[in-house]
Amino acid sequence: MDVQVRTDYHVNGDEGLIAHVEAEVSKGLEPFARRITSVQVHLTEESGARKGPPELRCVLEVRTTGRAPVVVTHRATTKDALLRGAISDMRTALERTFGRTDAPHIGGDTIRRPASPRR
Repeated sequence: MDVQVRTDYHVNGDEGLIAHVEAEVSKGLEPFARRITSVQVHLTEESGARKGPPELRCVLEVRTTGRAPVVVTHRATTKDALLRGAISDMRTALERTFGRTDAPHIGGDTIRRPASPRR
């Protein structure tokens, strides 16, 4: 799984931050690693130069084999909360995506009552 991190000019994208983000994303999306080809992480600060707490936004884009990209957006005021929230949102999205396709449809359990025997 290839993880790419991009930041805007308001977020200090030093090597320490990039290494931390790559490690957290790899660890958080580990259950889906064999299905993921690449992950793009976009970190931006929406508040810019305004005063007050920063308004950070993280966009995670996951490309999987044979499917359209899955994208989630998460906002927070700290980088740790931002990253944890985005990874959690992506895990939920991937569980839904893969859960639908992995669910057995033919011959699975049903909520309908059994058919009455023919005479």
